[in-house]
Amino acid sequence: MSTLSDLIETTGDEAKELIKANLLELIQGAKSEAETIAKETGDKIEKWLVLKVKGEIDSDELEALLNARRRTVRQFLNSQEIAARARLEKVTIGLIDLVLNKALDAIL
Repeated sequence: MSTLSDLIETTGDEAKELIKANLLELIQGAKSEAETIAKETGDKIEKWLVLKVKGEIDSDELEALLNARRRTVRQFLNSQEIAARARLEKVTIGLIDLVLNKALDAIL
């Protein structure tokens, strides 16, 4: 390996695999978790509206339940953002390590 192009060529497949594995994990995890929170939210709202219509809870209680759910969803979204950042860090550090290791191998 005498050129930068050769170095980049040898790291290409490994880099692609690293990105692919982490990207697929991120997408599948986010999709599953988002579907779960959306379904749970829909189910809870439906239940609360039925309780309101039946007179088992009043408007203030319904509003409190909805506000609590809003906080829960926001907390979920914040945790998703943190997890995405951690995965991005893992990928970028992995790429740096991969290139660094290949460069060191090429130089030594």
